[in-house]
Amino acid sequence: MIFRSKPENMNRQAADWLARLHADDRSSQDEAAFHAWLKADPSHARAFENASTIWDAVGGLRDDPRPVPSRQAEGVSRRAVMAGGAGLVLTCGLGLGWQQARAGVYETGVGEQRRFVLDDHTRVMLDTSTRVRFTASPSRRLLTLASGRVDVEIARDLRPFVIEAGDRSAITQSGRLDLRRDGDVVLITAVQGKAQVQSADARVELAAGHRIAMQPGRQDKFDRPEIEDLVAWQSGRLAFRDETVVQAVTEMNRYSTRELVVADSHAAALRLSGVYRVGDPEAFARSLSVLLPVKIAVEPDVIRIATAR
Repeated sequence: MIFRSKPENMNRQAADWLARLHADDRSSQDEAAFHAWLKADPSHARAFENASTIWDAVGGLRDDPRPVPSRQAEGVSRRAVMAGGAGLVLTCGLGLGWQQARAGVYETGVGEQRRFVLDDHTRVMLDTSTRVRFTASPSRRLLTLASGRVDVEIARDLRPFVIEAGDRSAITQSGRLDLRRDGDVVLITAVQGKAQVQSADARVELAAGHRIAMQPGRQDKFDRPEIEDLVAWQSGRLAFRDETVVQAVTEMNRYSTRELVVADSHAAALRLSGVYRVGDPEAFARSLSVLLPVKIAVEPDVIRIATAR
């Protein structure tokens, strides 16, 4: 998949490519498209070199379990990538193995993620600040999402699997669903397979690759999100595609008690693209200060982002 940014913003394009090349699911098609982008304009190589320097400065994906290479090795690796060689792949994982879980309540705190396997072999991953409860009977399997976000890879079984989120439910025999609940707002995505989504007075079928957004008092909305971006949270990353700074900050704040604060409306309305590691708000803010016309003020508990004047 090729990540495209606005043509006039070389720095943004370079940041997108750098994040893509560091992703654990980088493909040969990505590499070919990257080299085509490099050859399209001499300024692309300079922008990529600058973005790589920024990546090194803010630590890149610090959860890479391998030792940090020397500066000389980093330079060689970067040149190798730009020349067509391998060497820029980082393993991006949270170090979370699948654990067997019994029926009951499971939850995560701020910045914590958890994986477990239910008795029926269904695999569940909880995002930050998430709480679920699982029960099973001879007639059905039931997972209740009280808050947060969950990815559920449902094992095939004669019993239907029901996921409740407020007054909405998703029902399927097997497949993979991504659900998020923020108060009364519920989003359900059929990552694989299909599901029936029902409320007290309606039922709709959600096909693979589709998402439904539901909120009391408003009409349901359907769309087809980019699935790779949607599930990036499972590898400790968030993908932003031409989104505002305030939208990105809101998402990043879910993963840290050290709050990012946007100080003015102009900075809030600036737009960005890229894939960012969660849990390090200072690194995120510093990257914004290079890619966008903003400045940051770092305090012990708060990081402020304001328009650079």
